[in-house]
Amino acid sequence: MLFLRFLFISLLTSALYGGTFDLNQIAKEAVAHKKMVMIFFHTEHCPYCNKMLNESFEQRSGKDTINKDYYYVDINVDSSDTVIYKKFKGSASQFADLFKVKFYPTILFMEHNVVVHDVKGYRNKEKFRNILNYVSSKSYESMDLDAYINEQEMKE
Repeated sequence: MLFLRFLFISLLTSALYGGTFDLNQIAKEAVAHKKMVMIFFHTEHCPYCNKMLNESFEQRSGKDTINKDYYYVDINVDSSDTVIYKKFKGSASQFADLFKVKFYPTILFMEHNVVVHDVKGYRNKEKFRNILNYVSSKSYESMDLDAYINEQEMKE
């Protein structure tokens, strides 16, 4: 059921905006639902992007956390999609350039349409889950990711 909701949100975003991602509107919806926006930048032929999509996004625990805490936006920089962000309007590739994304996969986490954390490169499902929890708990405001992970390990 949650997978369907996750898929529905991804498809709805694409369908509603017809190949256009209006991050200004998505950010408003995220705020209204007390969620953050998670933007996944990837390319079609990136093996690590596909591995992360298949392992980390398809696993139940990852999907559950994403559905609970985030609006997920999938940006394939090889696509012809249009992205609107603040006063920017351009292609997915140009949007990646706006944030100086040169390494794939890259994930940006936004709150109120402002980037609060980013992750560059592949992460396995366990590390990705830690990152999701780190950002959703807003621990980035008081500590770095390594400190957060050490603190979580001490609790176990």
